Amino acid sequence: MSMFSDSCMHAVVYLTEYVSKEGTHKITLACKIIETSKAPKDFVVKFLPREIDVLIRLNHPHVIHVHSIFQRKTKYYIFMRYTENGDLLGYILKNGCVSENQSRVWFRQLALGLQYLHELEITHRDIKCENVLLTANFNVKLSDFGFSRSCIDDDDQPILSETYCGSMSYAAPEILRGKPYLPKPTDLWSLGVVLFVMLNKSMPFDDTRMRKLYEQQMGKKYRFRSRVASLISLECKSVVKHLLEPDPGLRHSAVQVLGSDWIAMDSRLTTLNAVEAAALQRAKEERRKLSDSHRYPPKRQGDILSRDTRESYRVHIEEDLKLSGSEQLTLATRGYKMIKKINEGSYAKVYLAEYRNPNKNDRLSVLACKVIDTNTAPKDFVKKFLPREIEMLIKLNHPHLVHTHSIFQRRYKYFIFMRYMEHGDLLEYVLQKGAVQEDQARIWTRQLALAIQYMHELEIAHRDIKCENVLLTANQNAKLSDFGFARMCVDKKFKDIPSETFCGSLSYTAPEILQGSPYYPKPTDVWSLGIVLYVMLNRAMPFEEKHIKQLYQAQINRNWRFRSRYNETLSEHCKRLVHLMLDPNCKNRIKVDSIINGEWIAMDARLLEWNAQETLAFKKAREERVISMQKVEVTDPVGKPEKESCLPDQSIVKATYDIDGSTSSW
Repeated sequence: MSMFSDSCMHAVVYLTEYVSKEGTHKITLACKIIETSKAPKDFVVKFLPREIDVLIRLNHPHVIHVHSIFQRKTKYYIFMRYTENGDLLGYILKNGCVSENQSRVWFRQLALGLQYLHELEITHRDIKCENVLLTANFNVKLSDFGFSRSCIDDDDQPILSETYCGSMSYAAPEILRGKPYLPKPTDLWSLGVVLFVMLNKSMPFDDTRMRKLYEQQMGKKYRFRSRVASLISLECKSVVKHLLEPDPGLRHSAVQVLGSDWIAMDSRLTTLNAVEAAALQRAKEERRKLSDSHRYPPKRQGDILSRDTRESYRVHIEEDLKLSGSEQLTLATRGYKMIKKINEGSYAKVYLAEYRNPNKNDRLSVLACKVIDTNTAPKDFVKKFLPREIEMLIKLNHPHLVHTHSIFQRRYKYFIFMRYMEHGDLLEYVLQKGAVQEDQARIWTRQLALAIQYMHELEIAHRDIKCENVLLTANQNAKLSDFGFARMCVDKKFKDIPSETFCGSLSYTAPEILQGSPYYPKPTDVWSLGIVLYVMLNRAMPFEEKHIKQLYQAQINRNWRFRSRYNETLSEHCKRLVHLMLDPNCKNRIKVDSIINGEWIAMDARLLEWNAQETLAFKKAREERVISMQKVEVTDPVGKPEKESCLPDQSIVKATYDIDGSTSSW
């Protein structure tokens, strides 16, 4: 086995040879080896499982073929067909523009692969030249299914996607717009960009800034290179035009482009070969069986329940947790008992659970258990976001961050036991009870600011602060949760690292993120906290715009104001703080330390003093930071690989604080 390339940051690809047991059959394969103990946690938890799940399921001549997959301890071995001629981007960079005839052949193969995926109600969501591989016979194979997901739910109903995923250069305008979108048409847009690149050896739009890219997409401001435009047919240009249609409802589907006049210009391409036809037939049969197997609950004619009623109804539905015998034994021997399902998110189900130490006569603890089944969760979630969240849950320990009791993995399931937050999240609280009184908002803002200060002291940015991620205890204390988007702010030499990722929720996103340029993440946490404070005080969002362009302009122009019914009752110190937190210039935006020590917090003198837990947590963070900086000064880290924390296989988290203990509001 010899290494021939680094496939990505998370894996190494080796050229290998498979020999049958009889020794009569040999195959040259590519083997991707993923070391989960070194890979980023979000990659291992979110993206890796989804990719494996899809690779196992798919079987099409124009989709990368998987020979075998197995796991050994912390390593995953994925054996795939070896594509001798690399990827399409490398081919174009080496050989220049692809001729129209060759582009037609490759485009048809990719469209057939996409038609097959869509027939199975799967979208790829990351089609780009780098993910198109070329075989020795110069046939193309679609690869890399880390962002792929199902398009329908258990009721056979379409699912809108809300995730910003894939590469910005290939992203459809409905993704950049930041609103929920149907994912299938975005695959066709990306396929159109791939076709344009093949013909032109350049991108159709300027992708240096997200805002400019979106404007060009909506204005259809692309053009073929002059020497290319004179050579390619009108039928080819028509296909590009219908794929790069900014309105997803008018954009052509895979079936439509396969039936286009451009494909028909080569009569050999108008019929399926035996392997292509068999694959499509299998997909249709599997789709039919899937529809037949779904249980259809009574259809609701309109939404007759309020949000609160729906949530209350859902919370009290007891649902059996499907556990294997070994999983049940693991839970029981560790002292855990599942009670009922209390919530369900995009990628996990949350259960009310009980815990009693089996080795001691301890009192019963009530916990919340988040169960993630990586077999059913989206692969991008399992590979990227879940590992990152687990890493943060293990590392962080602060009275105003959600407290983790234990984490362990059993086969494909992850069990994350956390403190049970009796009063749900802040958004539910505001929707049920209305705007928060200024005195209470001051307490919660201080608690959240202390949590953010603690994270920033450790050079960690949260990057997804919003009301849904603020949880409330029985004693009405606020806890910051959900660390899936959290990341380090400095490198191993303690130099600031600008972030380039569009993450978090659009309504809470700072203007420097919407601008599309690299940004420093700490000030974006302050902006998001400012939005949370505004929502508490007003029971409304400060900006109503839903499109990225309009939202960005509203933020820059400070087009927000307090609702009239609350404006007169709020103190000037409070209103001034919101203005400072929502400063569109990140350099002028108030720092979290200034929030904690500011005039608004000082209006309640009790809040200026830290309790013992708050003091201890920050002290430990400061000490850890000092030690890390001293190591940088003493040692030369150049040439040494950066150590990634590993995803736990077993229970590795021990409670540092009493899980049932609660801090006072002060």
